[in-house]
Amino acid sequence: MNQEAHVLLAKQPIFTKDKELFGFELLFRTPLNLNAWDVGDDQATSEVLVNYSTSVMAEADHQGSPLFINVSDSFLLSEAFLPVDKSLVIIEILERTTVTPEFVKAVESWRARGYRFALDDYDFDPRWDPLLPLVDYLKIDILDAELENIAAQKSRYTSRCQAKWLAERIEDEDTLLRCITMGFDLFQGYVLARPKEILGNSIRASSMATAEIIKQTSDPQSSIDEIARLVSRDPKLSIQLLKLINSSLFTLPREISDLKEAITFLGIDTLKQWAMLIAFVADSVAPLESTRIILTRAKCCEYYLAAKPDTQTMASGGFLAGLLSGVDLLLQLDPRLFIQQMQLSPDLQQALLHGEGPMGVMLAKVRELEYCLAQACHRIDSTDGALLSHYLEAQHWADKVLKSIQTAH
Repeated sequence: MNQEAHVLLAKQPIFTKDKELFGFELLFRTPLNLNAWDVGDDQATSEVLVNYSTSVMAEADHQGSPLFINVSDSFLLSEAFLPVDKSLVIIEILERTTVTPEFVKAVESWRARGYRFALDDYDFDPRWDPLLPLVDYLKIDILDAELENIAAQKSRYTSRCQAKWLAERIEDEDTLLRCITMGFDLFQGYVLARPKEILGNSIRASSMATAEIIKQTSDPQSSIDEIARLVSRDPKLSIQLLKLINSSLFTLPREISDLKEAITFLGIDTLKQWAMLIAFVADSVAPLESTRIILTRAKCCEYYLAAKPDTQTMASGGFLAGLLSGVDLLLQLDPRLFIQQMQLSPDLQQALLHGEGPMGVMLAKVRELEYCLAQACHRIDSTDGALLSHYLEAQHWADKVLKSIQTAH
Protein backbone atom coordinates (compact mmCIF):
# COMPACT_ATOMS: atom_id res chain seq x y z
CA MET A 1 0.00 0.00 0.00
CA ASN A 2 1.31 3.43 -0.90
CA GLN A 3 2.18 5.90 1.77
CA GLU A 4 -0.68 8.31 2.45
CA ALA A 5 0.00 11.70 0.92
CA HIS A 6 0.28 14.67 3.26
CA VAL A 7 0.62 18.45 2.98
CA LEU A 8 4.09 19.41 1.72
CA LEU A 9 3.62 23.13 1.00
CA ALA A 10 1.21 25.50 -0.68
CA LYS A 11 1.38 27.56 -3.87
CA GLN A 12 -0.49 30.79 -4.51
CA PRO A 13 -0.60 32.16 -8.07
CA ILE A 14 0.47 35.69 -8.97
CA PHE A 15 -1.23 37.39 -11.94
CA THR A 16 -0.76 40.32 -14.32
CA LYS A 17 -3.40 43.04 -14.65
CA ASP A 18 -4.88 41.06 -17.55
CA LYS A 19 -5.30 38.12 -15.13
CA GLU A 20 -2.66 36.09 -16.92
CA LEU A 21 -0.53 33.82 -14.76
CA PHE A 22 2.86 35.33 -13.92
CA GLY A 23 4.23 32.97 -11.28
CA PHE A 24 3.69 31.42 -7.87
CA GLU A 25 4.63 32.08 -4.28
CA LEU A 26 5.70 28.95 -2.40
CA LEU A 27 4.25 28.93 1.11
CA PHE A 28 5.30 26.89 4.14
CA ARG A 29 2.68 24.37 5.26
CA THR A 30 2.73 21.28 7.49
CA PRO A 31 0.17 18.56 8.29
CA LEU A 32 0.09 19.97 11.86
CA ASN A 33 -0.79 23.49 10.65
CA LEU A 34 2.45 24.97 11.97
CA ASN A 35 3.64 28.23 10.41
CA ALA A 36 7.04 29.81 9.83
CA TRP A 37 6.81 31.59 13.17
CA ASP A 38 6.42 28.24 14.93
CA VAL A 39 9.41 26.49 13.37
CA GLY A 40 11.68 29.44 12.55
CA ASP A 41 12.46 31.10 9.23
CA ASP A 42 15.54 28.95 8.49
CA GLN A 43 13.64 25.70 9.00
CA ALA A 44 10.63 26.95 7.02
CA THR A 45 12.83 27.98 4.07
CA SER A 46 14.58 24.60 4.05
CA GLU A 47 11.32 22.66 4.27
CA VAL A 48 9.78 24.55 1.36
CA LEU A 49 12.82 24.14 -0.91
CA VAL A 50 13.42 20.47 -0.11
CA ASN A 51 9.75 19.49 -0.26
CA TYR A 52 9.14 21.28 -3.54
CA SER A 53 12.25 19.94 -5.23
CA THR A 54 12.61 16.40 -3.92
CA SER A 55 9.15 15.11 -3.06
CA VAL A 56 6.73 13.05 -5.13
CA MET A 57 3.60 15.09 -5.88
CA ALA A 58 0.57 14.13 -7.91
CA GLU A 59 0.45 17.66 -9.31
CA ALA A 60 3.00 18.33 -12.02
CA ASP A 61 5.52 21.14 -11.67
CA HIS A 62 4.75 24.43 -13.41
CA GLN A 63 7.99 24.62 -15.33
CA GLY A 64 9.12 28.06 -16.38
CA SER A 65 6.92 30.12 -14.04
CA PRO A 66 8.89 32.29 -11.57
CA LEU A 67 8.75 31.09 -7.96
CA PHE A 68 8.72 33.60 -5.09
CA ILE A 69 10.33 32.04 -2.00
CA ASN A 70 10.56 33.62 1.47
CA VAL A 71 14.15 33.52 2.71
CA SER A 72 15.54 34.52 6.10
CA ASP A 73 18.38 36.98 6.56
CA SER A 74 20.66 34.31 8.07
CA PHE A 75 20.28 32.23 4.91
CA LEU A 76 21.20 35.20 2.76
CA LEU A 77 24.26 35.87 4.89
CA SER A 78 25.40 32.23 4.75
CA GLU A 79 26.92 32.42 1.23
CA ALA A 80 25.85 28.84 0.45
CA PHE A 81 22.16 28.30 0.77
CA LEU A 82 20.10 28.42 -2.41
CA PRO A 83 21.34 25.89 -5.00
CA VAL A 84 18.56 26.37 -7.53
CA ASP A 85 18.26 27.70 -11.04
CA LYS A 86 18.53 31.45 -10.53
CA SER A 87 16.36 32.20 -13.56
CA LEU A 88 13.35 30.53 -11.90
CA VAL A 89 13.57 31.96 -8.39
CA ILE A 90 12.74 35.33 -6.88
CA ILE A 91 14.02 35.63 -3.31
CA GLU A 92 11.65 37.40 -0.94
CA ILE A 93 13.35 39.41 1.80
CA LEU A 94 11.21 39.09 4.91
CA GLU A 95 9.74 42.07 6.69
CA ARG A 96 11.46 40.87 9.90
CA THR A 97 14.91 41.38 8.35
CA THR A 98 17.33 43.79 9.99
CA VAL A 99 19.01 45.85 7.27
CA THR A 100 22.70 46.09 8.11
CA PRO A 101 25.69 46.93 5.89
CA GLU A 102 26.61 43.23 5.95
CA PHE A 103 23.13 42.25 4.79
CA VAL A 104 23.18 44.78 1.94
CA LYS A 105 26.56 43.38 0.81
CA ALA A 106 25.12 39.86 0.88
CA VAL A 107 22.22 40.92 -1.35
CA GLU A 108 24.66 42.65 -3.70
CA SER A 109 26.71 39.44 -3.86
CA TRP A 110 23.71 37.26 -4.69
CA ARG A 111 22.44 39.79 -7.20
CA ALA A 112 25.84 39.85 -8.92
CA ARG A 113 25.41 36.10 -9.44
CA GLY A 114 22.10 36.65 -11.20
CA TYR A 115 19.50 36.21 -8.44
CA ARG A 116 16.45 38.47 -8.26
CA PHE A 117 14.88 39.89 -5.11
CA ALA A 118 11.55 41.10 -3.78
CA LEU A 119 10.84 43.06 -0.62
CA ASP A 120 7.98 41.37 1.20
CA ASP A 121 5.40 43.56 3.00
CA TYR A 122 7.16 46.74 1.93
CA ASP A 123 5.89 49.65 4.06
CA PHE A 124 7.87 52.62 2.63
CA ASP A 125 9.98 52.80 5.80
CA PRO A 126 13.33 54.57 5.13
CA ARG A 127 15.18 51.61 6.68
CA TRP A 128 14.62 49.76 3.39
CA ASP A 129 16.18 52.52 1.25
CA PRO A 130 19.64 50.85 0.92
CA LEU A 131 17.93 47.84 -0.66
CA LEU A 132 15.70 49.66 -3.16
CA PRO A 133 18.31 49.75 -5.96
CA LEU A 134 18.84 46.00 -5.49
CA VAL A 135 15.29 44.65 -5.60
CA ASP A 136 13.20 43.75 -8.63
CA TYR A 137 9.78 43.59 -6.91
CA LEU A 138 8.09 45.51 -4.11
CA LYS A 139 5.24 43.60 -2.46
CA ILE A 140 2.61 45.74 -0.74
CA ASP A 141 0.10 44.23 1.70
CA ILE A 142 -3.21 45.74 0.63
CA LEU A 143 -5.48 44.12 3.23
CA ASP A 144 -6.72 46.71 5.79
CA ALA A 145 -4.45 49.34 4.23
CA GLU A 146 -5.34 52.96 3.44
CA LEU A 147 -5.24 52.82 -0.36
CA GLU A 148 -5.07 56.59 -0.72
CA ASN A 149 -1.96 56.67 1.46
CA ILE A 150 -0.37 53.83 -0.51
CA ALA A 151 -1.10 55.63 -3.79
CA ALA A 152 0.54 58.81 -2.51
CA GLN A 153 3.59 56.98 -1.18
CA LYS A 154 3.93 54.88 -4.31
CA SER A 155 3.91 57.93 -6.59
CA ARG A 156 6.84 59.40 -4.66
CA TYR A 157 8.89 56.20 -4.82
CA THR A 158 8.25 55.21 -8.44
CA SER A 159 10.84 57.65 -9.76
CA ARG A 160 13.44 56.39 -7.25
CA CYS A 161 13.00 52.69 -7.83
CA GLN A 162 12.76 50.66 -11.03
CA ALA A 163 11.18 47.65 -9.30
CA LYS A 164 7.80 46.24 -10.31
CA TRP A 165 4.96 46.73 -7.80
CA LEU A 166 3.04 43.71 -6.54
CA ALA A 167 -0.21 44.11 -4.59
CA GLU A 168 -0.87 41.14 -2.31
CA ARG A 169 -3.79 40.03 -0.10
CA ILE A 170 -6.42 41.48 -2.42
CA GLU A 171 -9.80 40.08 -1.37
CA ASP A 172 -12.41 41.77 -3.59
CA GLU A 173 -12.86 43.02 -7.15
CA ASP A 174 -13.18 46.67 -6.16
CA THR A 175 -9.78 46.63 -4.44
CA LEU A 176 -8.28 44.81 -7.43
CA LEU A 177 -9.55 47.51 -9.83
CA ARG A 178 -8.22 50.27 -7.59
CA CYS A 179 -4.80 48.61 -7.46
CA ILE A 180 -4.75 48.37 -11.25
CA THR A 181 -5.63 52.08 -11.45
CA MET A 182 -2.82 52.85 -8.99
CA GLY A 183 -0.32 51.34 -11.40
CA PHE A 184 0.51 48.03 -9.75
CA ASP A 185 2.11 45.52 -12.12
CA LEU A 186 1.28 42.21 -10.41
CA PHE A 187 -1.55 40.99 -8.20
CA GLN A 188 -2.08 38.28 -5.61
CA GLY A 189 -4.96 37.49 -3.29
CA TYR A 190 -8.09 35.49 -2.56
CA VAL A 191 -10.10 37.37 -5.18
CA LEU A 192 -7.82 35.86 -7.84
CA ALA A 193 -6.85 32.50 -6.31
CA ARG A 194 -6.41 31.06 -2.85
CA PRO A 195 -3.26 29.15 -1.89
CA LYS A 196 -3.47 25.55 -2.98
CA GLU A 197 -2.07 22.91 -0.67
CA ILE A 198 0.24 20.48 -2.44
CA LEU A 199 -0.07 16.89 -1.28
CA GLY A 200 2.59 14.27 -1.75
CA ASN A 201 5.14 12.03 -0.13
CA SER A 202 8.37 13.40 1.27
CA ILE A 203 11.61 11.63 0.47
CA ARG A 204 14.24 11.94 3.18
CA ALA A 205 17.88 10.91 3.19
CA SER A 206 19.65 9.77 6.34
CA SER A 207 21.43 12.40 8.36
CA MET A 208 24.60 10.28 8.43
CA ALA A 209 24.72 9.89 4.65
CA THR A 210 24.13 13.61 4.26
CA ALA A 211 26.96 14.40 6.67
CA GLU A 212 29.30 12.08 4.74
CA ILE A 213 28.35 13.79 1.46
CA ILE A 214 29.12 17.21 2.93
CA LYS A 215 32.49 15.98 4.21
CA GLN A 216 33.44 14.32 0.93
CA THR A 217 32.38 17.25 -1.26
CA SER A 218 34.35 19.63 0.94
CA ASP A 219 37.57 17.76 0.09
CA PRO A 220 39.14 19.45 -2.96
CA GLN A 221 40.76 16.12 -3.89
CA SER A 222 37.40 14.31 -4.19
CA SER A 223 36.37 13.10 -7.62
CA ILE A 224 32.92 12.66 -9.14
CA ASP A 225 33.51 8.89 -9.12
CA GLU A 226 34.19 8.87 -5.38
CA ILE A 227 31.14 10.98 -4.62
CA ALA A 228 28.93 8.84 -6.87
CA ARG A 229 30.03 5.73 -4.95
CA LEU A 230 29.22 7.45 -1.66
CA VAL A 231 25.77 8.59 -2.82
CA SER A 232 24.95 5.12 -4.15
CA ARG A 233 25.29 3.68 -0.64
CA ASP A 234 22.07 5.38 0.45
CA PRO A 235 19.13 4.48 -1.84
CA LYS A 236 16.88 7.20 -0.42
CA LEU A 237 19.50 9.90 -0.95
CA SER A 238 20.12 8.67 -4.50
CA ILE A 239 16.42 8.84 -5.31
CA GLN A 240 16.11 12.24 -3.66
CA LEU A 241 18.94 13.74 -5.68
CA LEU A 242 17.50 12.34 -8.91
CA LYS A 243 14.10 13.84 -8.11
CA LEU A 244 15.75 17.15 -7.27
CA ILE A 245 17.53 17.38 -10.62
CA ASN A 246 14.31 16.60 -12.48
CA SER A 247 12.25 19.23 -10.67
CA SER A 248 11.37 22.52 -12.32
CA LEU A 249 14.01 24.31 -10.25
CA PHE A 250 16.59 22.90 -12.65
CA THR A 251 16.73 22.82 -16.44
CA LEU A 252 17.91 19.35 -17.41
CA PRO A 253 19.90 19.50 -20.68
CA ARG A 254 19.80 15.75 -21.32
CA GLU A 255 18.39 12.49 -20.09
CA ILE A 256 19.77 10.85 -16.96
CA SER A 257 21.26 7.40 -17.36
CA ASP A 258 23.20 6.88 -14.12
CA LEU A 259 24.11 8.46 -10.79
CA LYS A 260 27.51 9.69 -11.95
CA GLU A 261 25.90 11.59 -14.81
CA ALA A 262 23.32 13.07 -12.44
CA ILE A 263 25.98 14.20 -9.96
CA THR A 264 28.16 15.54 -12.76
CA PHE A 265 25.28 17.72 -13.91
CA LEU A 266 24.43 18.85 -10.38
CA GLY A 267 28.06 19.70 -9.59
CA ILE A 268 29.99 19.13 -6.38
CA ASP A 269 29.28 22.56 -4.91
CA THR A 270 25.54 22.36 -5.57
CA LEU A 271 25.44 18.79 -4.27
CA LYS A 272 27.03 19.97 -1.04
CA GLN A 273 24.59 22.85 -0.71
CA TRP A 274 21.59 20.59 -1.17
CA ALA A 275 23.03 18.09 1.30
CA MET A 276 23.11 20.91 3.85
CA LEU A 277 19.49 21.79 3.14
CA ILE A 278 18.40 18.17 3.26
CA ALA A 279 20.15 17.80 6.62
CA PHE A 280 17.69 20.32 8.09
CA VAL A 281 14.77 17.99 7.47
CA ALA A 282 16.37 14.54 7.37
CA ASP A 283 14.37 11.68 8.83
CA SER A 284 15.69 8.39 10.11
CA VAL A 285 17.20 5.87 7.68
CA ALA A 286 15.05 3.32 5.92
CA PRO A 287 14.36 -0.04 7.64
CA LEU A 288 17.54 -2.09 7.54
CA GLU A 289 16.14 -5.08 5.64
CA SER A 290 14.44 -2.89 3.03
CA THR A 291 17.69 -1.07 2.43
CA ARG A 292 19.58 -4.37 2.20
CA ILE A 293 17.18 -5.78 -0.41
CA ILE A 294 17.30 -2.72 -2.64
CA LEU A 295 21.07 -2.29 -2.40
CA THR A 296 21.57 -5.96 -3.25
CA ARG A 297 19.13 -5.81 -6.17
CA ALA A 298 20.74 -2.68 -7.62
CA LYS A 299 24.29 -4.03 -7.31
CA CYS A 300 23.29 -7.41 -8.73
CA CYS A 301 21.77 -5.69 -11.77
CA GLU A 302 25.03 -3.80 -12.25
CA TYR A 303 27.18 -6.93 -11.92
CA TYR A 304 24.93 -8.92 -14.26
CA LEU A 305 25.09 -6.35 -17.07
CA ALA A 306 28.81 -5.64 -16.59
CA ALA A 307 29.66 -9.32 -17.03
CA LYS A 308 28.33 -9.47 -20.61
CA PRO A 309 30.20 -7.74 -23.46
CA ASP A 310 27.00 -6.61 -25.19
CA THR A 311 25.55 -4.96 -22.06
CA GLN A 312 28.69 -3.64 -20.30
CA THR A 313 27.85 -0.04 -21.18
CA MET A 314 24.49 -0.42 -19.39
CA ALA A 315 26.00 -1.50 -16.05
CA SER A 316 25.70 1.82 -14.22
CA GLY A 317 22.20 2.27 -15.65
CA GLY A 318 21.40 -1.20 -14.30
CA PHE A 319 22.28 -0.06 -10.80
CA LEU A 320 19.93 2.89 -11.19
CA ALA A 321 17.16 0.64 -12.54
CA GLY A 322 17.48 -1.67 -9.56
CA LEU A 323 17.42 1.29 -7.20
CA LEU A 324 14.33 2.92 -8.71
CA SER A 325 12.48 -0.40 -8.86
CA GLY A 326 12.45 -0.37 -5.06
CA VAL A 327 10.60 2.92 -4.61
CA ASP A 328 7.49 1.04 -3.46
CA LEU A 329 9.37 -1.07 -0.91
CA LEU A 330 11.75 1.58 0.33
CA LEU A 331 9.52 4.65 0.40
CA GLN A 332 5.97 3.30 0.08
CA LEU A 333 5.49 5.35 -3.08
CA ASP A 334 3.77 4.52 -6.34
CA PRO A 335 6.68 3.67 -8.69
CA ARG A 336 4.77 4.75 -11.81
CA LEU A 337 3.92 8.16 -10.36
CA PHE A 338 7.52 8.69 -9.32
CA ILE A 339 9.06 7.50 -12.60
CA GLN A 340 6.66 9.62 -14.66
CA GLN A 341 8.06 12.70 -12.90
CA MET A 342 11.62 11.74 -13.84
CA GLN A 343 13.39 12.52 -17.09
CA LEU A 344 14.96 9.12 -17.59
CA SER A 345 16.52 7.57 -20.68
CA PRO A 346 14.18 5.50 -22.90
CA ASP A 347 16.00 2.30 -21.86
CA LEU A 348 15.36 3.01 -18.18
CA GLN A 349 11.73 3.94 -18.73
CA GLN A 350 11.11 0.79 -20.76
CA ALA A 351 12.77 -1.34 -18.11
CA LEU A 352 10.95 0.19 -15.14
CA LEU A 353 7.49 0.79 -16.59
CA HIS A 354 7.17 -2.09 -19.03
CA GLY A 355 9.88 -4.59 -18.13
CA GLU A 356 11.29 -4.31 -21.65
CA GLY A 357 14.80 -4.16 -23.08
CA PRO A 358 17.98 -5.73 -21.66
CA MET A 359 17.59 -3.88 -18.34
CA GLY A 360 13.93 -4.86 -18.04
CA VAL A 361 14.70 -8.54 -18.66
CA MET A 362 17.62 -8.40 -16.23
CA LEU A 363 15.49 -6.72 -13.56
CA ALA A 364 12.78 -9.37 -13.90
CA LYS A 365 15.38 -12.14 -13.46
CA VAL A 366 16.79 -10.55 -10.30
CA ARG A 367 13.33 -10.08 -8.77
CA GLU A 368 12.44 -13.66 -9.61
CA LEU A 369 15.63 -14.78 -7.85
CA GLU A 370 14.65 -12.71 -4.81
CA TYR A 371 11.33 -14.53 -4.71
CA CYS A 372 12.96 -17.95 -4.99
CA LEU A 373 15.43 -17.19 -2.20
CA ALA A 374 12.67 -15.96 0.09
CA GLN A 375 9.73 -18.25 -0.67
CA ALA A 376 10.61 -20.99 -3.18
CA CYS A 377 14.02 -22.38 -2.33
CA HIS A 378 13.25 -25.59 -4.24
CA ARG A 379 13.48 -23.60 -7.50
CA ILE A 380 17.05 -22.40 -6.87
CA ASP A 381 18.52 -25.34 -8.80
CA SER A 382 16.97 -24.03 -12.02
CA THR A 383 18.36 -20.53 -11.52
CA ASP A 384 21.08 -19.16 -13.79
CA GLY A 385 24.32 -19.96 -11.97
CA ALA A 386 26.01 -16.74 -13.05
CA LEU A 387 23.06 -14.67 -11.82
CA LEU A 388 23.11 -16.44 -8.46
CA SER A 389 26.82 -15.79 -8.15
CA HIS A 390 26.32 -12.11 -8.93
CA TYR A 391 23.52 -11.91 -6.37
CA LEU A 392 25.63 -13.45 -3.61
CA GLU A 393 28.45 -11.05 -4.47
CA ALA A 394 25.96 -8.14 -4.34
CA GLN A 395 24.71 -9.32 -0.94
CA HIS A 396 28.27 -9.24 0.35
CA TRP A 397 28.71 -5.72 -1.03
CA ALA A 398 25.41 -4.56 0.55
CA ASP A 399 26.38 -6.06 3.92
CA LYS A 400 29.69 -4.20 3.84
CA VAL A 401 27.93 -0.93 3.03
CA LEU A 402 25.37 -1.37 5.81
CA LYS A 403 28.06 -2.36 8.30
CA SER A 404 30.08 0.75 7.50
CA ILE A 405 26.99 2.93 7.95
CA GLN A 406 26.14 1.29 11.28
CA THR A 407 29.74 1.67 12.44
CA ALA A 408 29.64 5.34 11.54
CA HIS A 409 26.53 5.74 13.70
